[in-house]
Amino acid sequence: MVRRTDAPGQAVKKPRLIYYNDAHHFHAKRLEPPLSLRKLHWPVDEVVGTGVDLLVLGLGYGDVYFHDSKVGRVVGQGKEQWQHLIDWRIMRMVQEARRLGTDQVRAVIERGRELGVAVFPSLKLQDSAIPGSERCGRLKMERGAEVCLGGPEGKRERWAYDFAHERVRRDKLEVAREVLEEYRADGLELDFMFEQRYFREGEEEANIPLMSRFVGQVRELADRIGQQQGRHIPLMARVHSRREENLHSGLDVETWLREGSLDLVVAQVPYACFETDPSEGQWLAEAAKAVGAGAYLRPARRVYDERTIHPSIEMFRALGQALQWQGFAGLYLGYLPWPFSGVEYQILREAAFPEVVARRDKRYLLAPREGSQEATTTPERVLPLALEEGKRASIPILIADDLESAQQEGEMRAPILTLRLADFCCEDQVEFCFNGRALSLEEAEITDERALRIPAQFPSPVMAPLGFAAHWFRWWLPVELLRRGENVLEVETRKLARTADWVRWVNGVEVQTRFRDFTRPQGLEVERIAPRG
Repeated sequence: MVRRTDAPGQAVKKPRLIYYNDAHHFHAKRLEPPLSLRKLHWPVDEVVGTGVDLLVLGLGYGDVYFHDSKVGRVVGQGKEQWQHLIDWRIMRMVQEARRLGTDQVRAVIERGRELGVAVFPSLKLQDSAIPGSERCGRLKMERGAEVCLGGPEGKRERWAYDFAHERVRRDKLEVAREVLEEYRADGLELDFMFEQRYFREGEEEANIPLMSRFVGQVRELADRIGQQQGRHIPLMARVHSRREENLHSGLDVETWLREGSLDLVVAQVPYACFETDPSEGQWLAEAAKAVGAGAYLRPARRVYDERTIHPSIEMFRALGQALQWQGFAGLYLGYLPWPFSGVEYQILREAAFPEVVARRDKRYLLAPREGSQEATTTPERVLPLALEEGKRASIPILIADDLESAQQEGEMRAPILTLRLADFCCEDQVEFCFNGRALSLEEAEITDERALRIPAQFPSPVMAPLGFAAHWFRWWLPVELLRRGENVLEVETRKLARTADWVRWVNGVEVQTRFRDFTRPQGLEVERIAPRG
């Protein structure tokens, strides 16, 4: 699937679509005993026939494993009674797989080889489980605070591993050796995102060369095993989508790429809200491309939107188009609603082939800032934008479609610009301009809802309300007005109603690109009646 070359700059064959199954939420915890091989094979079977050509499989809890590891602690070791059904189910899966003469990782790798899907086990490099807890690994149980970062009681990183300790690095190398040598995994993912602290505070920069050497040792290990087995073993790392956040943790990903340690790299967006502009990870796409490696983006899973909790197919199309345009090799998905329905299978088919959907409708949208007013984690996001009397504000939005060729061939339909305003007063005087052209309010379709709810539950704070009074302003734009790249929406607040003393916000912007695609006839929009036999 992946063929690494020794000379930087030479291309490698890269997967089109990567899918992550954590082996936990979407497999082990779903299984009731008795177990069958069919159930063990499900992570592969559910993606066969889609665009997924690389399946990444979690190796368990942080550092407690679901396979019969000889070097790490396996779920159930040293425990006789269980307080939670889910943990009990996973323990029983391990026992049942053993009865069948296999384990989860071995069964999935072998099934992938049988059906043509590459499987990379995913090794979580960090974990902060407390010693003695169910999810505490063998090394921490044996060595305790000696191998941990330490710090004040109650701090999460207190019991995280200290990668300055040689025994910690050696332990991870042993797990990597086991799955590559004894399980003959097709490759390996190094997951640096499960926890993001690796060195004591203030020592991160000094230990950057040490972590680079560790990643190089994984590469050397994979090359040695690959030489013995007559194959190249690709390595992939999953890291933060921002360069500075990686460096702050002691991870110099660009050096790893330059030194040839990685074949593939994934920029994981650690935020709550899905957006269609992947620009913050573009540095990684450029670094990977320079050495012939492949870069992928793992987006957020929820949308700040009144219509849907999860990104729609049109939103995935927009993101896929933007990734391709900015030099990424593709998408890294996971955690789609399970079991898969036709919607999820459509996503898994289309996400692998952005070329095929280049002239299908897409929705490019902006996400609100996250964090808090004092310490936002996404300062580059413009929304939500407060309307201030007498001021003009600019809102950039990236469009990645090849609009020019579609226009030349007569395949574009009028794109639709939609703005969502929160707590807008109908007596306010606001003017809008898109790419230098004024947008007439007389030509806009304006609708309102006094009790709008955003249905998604976000894992971290979003700086926009989940309930508010909303107005939508919608324009059908001339096809020639939209351009590939950055488009600019300007909002000028001429006057705010004096009797309305509250803040109004622009908290949603979407551009829907539309094309003359093949469609089924709709008639008078009556529902289609199923034929009778």
